[in-house]
Amino acid sequence: MTSATIIRELQTQAHKNNQRRSLVFAGGAKWCRQQADIAIQEMMGQEAVGQENNHIVSLYIGGQVDPGIPVLAANKSKQWLGRELDFLVFDAHCGFDVDAFGAISGTLRAGGLMVLLVPELSQWSDFNDPEHKRIQVYPQTQEQVSGYYLERLAQLIKKTDALSLLTESNEYRRTCWPEATPVESNNYKAFHPNECRTKEQADAVALVHKVARGHRRRPLVLTADRGRGKSAALGIAAGQLLNEGIQKIIVTAPAKSSTDVIFQYALECCDLESEVVDQCLVFIAPDELIRVRPECDLLLVDEAAAIPASLLTELLHQYSRIVFSSTIHGYEGTGRGFAIRFRKVLDAKTPQWRSLHIHQPIRWVDNDPLEAFIFRALLLNAVPTEVQNLPKLSVNDYEFRQLTSEELIGNESLLTELFGLLVLAHYQTRPFDLRHILDGGNIEVSGLFQQGHLVATVLAAREGEIESDLVEPIWLGQRRVRGHLLPQSLSNHVGMADAVILKGLRIIRIAVHPDRQQQGLGSRLLDAVRQQAMNDQYDYLGTSFGATTELLRFWSRSYLIPVRMGMTREASSGTHSVMMLQGLTHKGQTLLNEAQARFRQQFHWLLMEGLEDLEVGIICILLQHIGYTEVYEEGPFEQKDLRSYIDGLRQYDCCMGSIKAYCMRLLVSETLDAPQQQLLVTKVLQNQSWQRVAGMLNLPGRKQVQQLLRETISERVKRSHLS
Repeated sequence: MTSATIIRELQTQAHKNNQRRSLVFAGGAKWCRQQADIAIQEMMGQEAVGQENNHIVSLYIGGQVDPGIPVLAANKSKQWLGRELDFLVFDAHCGFDVDAFGAISGTLRAGGLMVLLVPELSQWSDFNDPEHKRIQVYPQTQEQVSGYYLERLAQLIKKTDALSLLTESNEYRRTCWPEATPVESNNYKAFHPNECRTKEQADAVALVHKVARGHRRRPLVLTADRGRGKSAALGIAAGQLLNEGIQKIIVTAPAKSSTDVIFQYALECCDLESEVVDQCLVFIAPDELIRVRPECDLLLVDEAAAIPASLLTELLHQYSRIVFSSTIHGYEGTGRGFAIRFRKVLDAKTPQWRSLHIHQPIRWVDNDPLEAFIFRALLLNAVPTEVQNLPKLSVNDYEFRQLTSEELIGNESLLTELFGLLVLAHYQTRPFDLRHILDGGNIEVSGLFQQGHLVATVLAAREGEIESDLVEPIWLGQRRVRGHLLPQSLSNHVGMADAVILKGLRIIRIAVHPDRQQQGLGSRLLDAVRQQAMNDQYDYLGTSFGATTELLRFWSRSYLIPVRMGMTREASSGTHSVMMLQGLTHKGQTLLNEAQARFRQQFHWLLMEGLEDLEVGIICILLQHIGYTEVYEEGPFEQKDLRSYIDGLRQYDCCMGSIKAYCMRLLVSETLDAPQQQLLVTKVLQNQSWQRVAGMLNLPGRKQVQQLLRETISERVKRSHLS
């Protein structure tokens, strides 16, 4: 059967069933691209003889040829999100960008055809994929990157009934997929005039209206798999509300680019001039929203799962009309963990909240073969094992062992359990992370098992042992090698040039099954990894993460010490990153001691410039764990300063040094209530204005803040018999 015949047959099936079809050409690059040319000519030929308005929207992902249709490099594929395609060629000979593959596949609409060009399947795992440059870790070369991910993908293509396959050796296997009955709501006739494509999408729009117009404090949680029109529904509702006179709608999300679809649909549905829409519908980043607190009639929080729960809780408290939306399965991350964690907050603070999950795709019917293959290949629907029927064990009865890539690709159930834990624990687990786990040259995977099922896992990266010739260039910031996050940061940011020579193990992520959390499994897992690292003669154990009070307490209980704070908040999480270490050898302990001393020396200065917005709770935990020794000394000079200040005889500015040293001691060694902690941290340590501190403490002004500060210090001074 010729390529042209196959293309016609697949397109006929796609149109008949209102589904999408896929064809894989497997062979050499030259042969594959010849078949792609035939497919393109066939599709363009159909357009030429078609009826009016029968334009076929086509795209070639690859960028190394001129196929006669628009060409786009894989890393630019997000430019097409929000648009629709009828014909797509994805050239894996240019590199299999798994995130791009997942993203661009969602733009193909019912009746559409995807053509995937791949090397010969039996040899694909040995292919020098250009994407290997994203995975390689110094001193590894691109050619040395393993091909376990591609080996698994090749096996899936060989076995699946969801794709048709034609090889260079002329072996052909056609799609064997159940026929679908076209669904009226999915045949591209608008359900809601000129706007909504499905009933569920129209229901979502109506519920957004209800949030904006109905009772306050009844937020909406809108969830959907990718391709269900969730963001479009937000945009449609926003446009309609602006038409009805709503004055201000704020959109927030981890990244502005992820909200493009909302603004696009709002503009299309709104009758106002675009300049007016730009003033009434605005994007504000989550951290700025918390800091500035602008007023609005409605707040739309898109991809809420990527925003820390603490920020979401603050937004929930601050705004009375709010919609949270999140993708449950998607190429950019997963919102399942969000759905579980945030539900408890909503139940406690706004018990009359509503939810809607959009099931119906807007571009194709349910049970679409391409979507089924994408979900399986990218593990978008991976879930952890069910443990409800397993007996609860003592923490030491779980089996600890390391996992290899060979074992994972040979055991699809285990791989699914692993990735399911990771996507449930962390929103920004992307399809590329699966490839990185299988082929990353420095990645170690370990887990705790119960009756053969994975209930907790840890990902770690081997770092350091960089040759001495690179010590000075890395220290000066003249050179940065791939990977090795901790040693290079210790060298360049902390100033410890020789840190790159030591051997370290960085914990990337820990994930524990939701039904086994708060039982000590995370600590048990970390203890086992630590012992294995000591056996393997690592100098130190370390980690880096977005700082929250909960995570800082966990890692501090696990004997890691803070040694560095990032100066800027991460755009995606709104948190400052923190680096923590534990020495495992004499060299590692020496490294830790020096890094801790440098952090301790700089921290109180950074609190006044650079970390002046760092949260009070985080500061208090850091002070308790960085070994702060600059405490109040009971000398006569310091005693006179404190006594003269608390008696109102001298001003704060005149006694600031003694007050600061004494307050540092209080924060480290005393039990203070929340207002007292906030007072000492924001005014004394961060040197914020009296007016701002008064606002934080709900006090009238400077005089009352001064009085509270004097009372707080006086009470402790008298208790310690310094008076």
